[in-house]
Amino acid sequence: MILLQTPYNILGGPGGTPTSTIVAFLAVIAGVIVLVLIATIINRRRAPRAPGQGARFSRSAFRRTAKAFGLPQAHTDMLENLVRANKVQRPTLVFTSPSLLDDTLKKGLYALQSLSGGPPGDKESRAAIIYQIKQIIERGARQEALLESSMLLKPGQVLTITPHGGSSFASRIVSNMKDSLIVATPQGTSGAEVRWARGTPLSVYLRRDNDAGYTFQTKVLGYETVKGVSSVLLQHSKSLRREQRRKNRRREIKRACFVYPVRVAEIPEGRGVQRKASVDKNARGLGTVSDLSAGGCAIETTNPFDKGKLVMIEFDIERKAPIRAFGKVMSSNRQRGRGGSMHVMFTNVTRQHLNKISEFVYGFGPASPGGEPRQRVQRTI
Repeated sequence: MILLQTPYNILGGPGGTPTSTIVAFLAVIAGVIVLVLIATIINRRRAPRAPGQGARFSRSAFRRTAKAFGLPQAHTDMLENLVRANKVQRPTLVFTSPSLLDDTLKKGLYALQSLSGGPPGDKESRAAIIYQIKQIIERGARQEALLESSMLLKPGQVLTITPHGGSSFASRIVSNMKDSLIVATPQGTSGAEVRWARGTPLSVYLRRDNDAGYTFQTKVLGYETVKGVSSVLLQHSKSLRREQRRKNRRREIKRACFVYPVRVAEIPEGRGVQRKASVDKNARGLGTVSDLSAGGCAIETTNPFDKGKLVMIEFDIERKAPIRAFGKVMSSNRQRGRGGSMHVMFTNVTRQHLNKISEFVYGFGPASPGGEPRQRVQRTI
């Protein structure tokens, strides 16, 4: 009964819990809270950052990545301004995410469209830098599998076959078998089949889409009719030599064009000779631009010009003002009864026309109604 009458005072004092015990209890609670906070911070740091979640902008890391991709200083400055103005939450992702890069660059182009005033050609110069950013990053990020064997070639691939010391002939792959590459028998200018003796050494050239040109050596194994096509059987090769790859993306277009030969005359001037180029508008030809890039185009025509010929090309993209470009024929193929084709490398294009070509190739058209606001990036372009 005496024990039941003992007073219990939680606040201490006479008959209560000592003050030191309360202090110890509070210290334990505080320690537990601190441990919980530390564990929470560690878990947040270890947890993967969700896409779109904010991250601190590291200017040095951004510029190191830009340099690794080969961006010049002016292009790096432009891209950095764009990611800052558009508040890109993870800026370095523009180097590895094509969609984020395109979205960022499009906003820059839309801002340029809304600008007024300024020196003539200034907008075109800055637009050219934006398109070059896209070209350089895409070129650095694109990874194509190297073609090492003719056994990897697909039916329909266009080829150019050249015997040692002879003329070149256009052909295509009909089928690819384990023991031979089956190619359509080439035709000469008269339309007759061109046949070589078994064992004749040949040089074969091809160009893969969005890759590069390849050359390999082979020899004739025989002749057969495959899939209803008169074909020559060629020996496979595992030694394909890769040429310089295409630097720019190409896009199919199918637009009618005029092609003019460019004549170069040598005019004596003092002790030297001055070379003067002129466009022969009386000898223009008709054709179709089948694909287009910032570096050149492919043209289908009934009468292709010879390799090395200088030409001027006129065509349109938006069926408005024509695009005019000067270039050099890099390759030419003729097929009797079906005309031929030629690949032209641009040598002189105005900046305005080159920007129009890049806009088409990359699909960077004008901003659509109700699109992203343009004022946000005006001051940074």
